[in-house]
Amino acid sequence: MDSTARKSEPLLRVEGLSLSYQRGDGRLSVLEQIEFEVEEREFLALVGPSGCGKTTLLKLIAGLEQPTAGQIHLAGNPVKRPSRSVGFVFQEPTLMDWRTVEANVTLPLELNGGNRKRAREEAQTLLDLVRLTGFEDAYPAQLSGGMAQRVALARALVHDPQLLLLDEPFGALDALTRERMGRELLRIWQARRKTVVMVTHSVPEAVLLADRVLVLGPRPASIIAEVPVDLPRPRTAEMRETPACSQVARRVRDALEQVDLH
Repeated sequence: MDSTARKSEPLLRVEGLSLSYQRGDGRLSVLEQIEFEVEEREFLALVGPSGCGKTTLLKLIAGLEQPTAGQIHLAGNPVKRPSRSVGFVFQEPTLMDWRTVEANVTLPLELNGGNRKRAREEAQTLLDLVRLTGFEDAYPAQLSGGMAQRVALARALVHDPQLLLLDEPFGALDALTRERMGRELLRIWQARRKTVVMVTHSVPEAVLLADRVLVLGPRPASIIAEVPVDLPRPRTAEMRETPACSQVARRVRDALEQVDLH
């Protein structure tokens, strides 16, 4: 290989990102000099104390908010507004109660004027992927919390985004359902291999899913630790119990404990 060959450009580049809000008594600083890159098909997890700005960081990456300073580039292009290149799954499913499961999934394609027949075909493919075959005509009120989040995940994937953002998508679920949904997400990611940035408060979840974990400090948040997850893929839930997985989780927890001490 030519030693002068340039390294491929990361899919996502975040440079010098800061955000503050004007308040009556001054400015509230939320993020401070956040910098990181995400390679194509990489799974990155973000952890940190509650209220430190993790969700805000995802909104900036999605173009839903604009930073006070710094830049975000996706596939070499500056992020200035929301785009079809980014799929977003929020903490709550945010499904439309009056639309069926299939109609919720096809909504992004309909809004972009896509072919209805092709939209339904793609929705069916994704509902098969998230194991909701047979629930196409169900309404959100008829679904469990885990099922509703799988619909939200299918909807986020329906326009084939380059980047998938997940904001604590299983945080409202009970512990058993959350663990099961983590396994489902692992299976879906291995099938589609999307580039993912995920916010989670669960260290075991972050370690099992991610290639790398970034630990954010308290507000104004900055990155205080980067922990690589050197576990082989494909991964299984049983890996949680291995010494290698426990060692990585310990490094993440040590970084979080340092946050608590300051």
